[in-house]
Amino acid sequence: MTISMNDPKVEEIRRSVQSSYDELDRLITERLAALDPAKLYQQPAENEWTIMESLAHIVEFMPYWANEIEKLVAAPGQKFGRTMQDAGRLRAINEHGSDDLEQLRAALPGSYVRLAQVLGELKDSDLALTGNHSRYGEKTLAWFIEDFVTHHLASHLEQLNACLAAVSDKIGL
Repeated sequence: MTISMNDPKVEEIRRSVQSSYDELDRLITERLAALDPAKLYQQPAENEWTIMESLAHIVEFMPYWANEIEKLVAAPGQKFGRTMQDAGRLRAINEHGSDDLEQLRAALPGSYVRLAQVLGELKDSDLALTGNHSRYGEKTLAWFIEDFVTHHLASHLEQLNACLAAVSDKIGL
């Protein structure tokens, strides 16, 4: 992994992802590991993911977006990304949303390392490359990374904290 201070925008992206990953690791280690395991699989509200479904999605999307970023840098202008109905995305949630916390904890570092590796190879100039999303059209790599990586990861951390609060507040469960 090459880290250059000549690429401050990429370095900011890397720091944001690292910070979110560190926060996720703390959440798992300090709060989720102490939670009644049944609450990890409890739906906090109708049509909301459980804690484990959210974690399964995070483990899946970090290497997915790393691969997409890598492909776009290699061949700018190509089709990029996926929609929420993507079969691979949904399959990961269905197949791993019932994993136990230790299985997830074992999978998370490799997922993060793949993303960190690809981000570490980027240059600020790469952020201007464009790809075509089926829903959003032509966008820059910077836009994709902000929307589908940094913001996405931070949003899921907020979602996990809200879900934790909701299942912790339910009496008798």
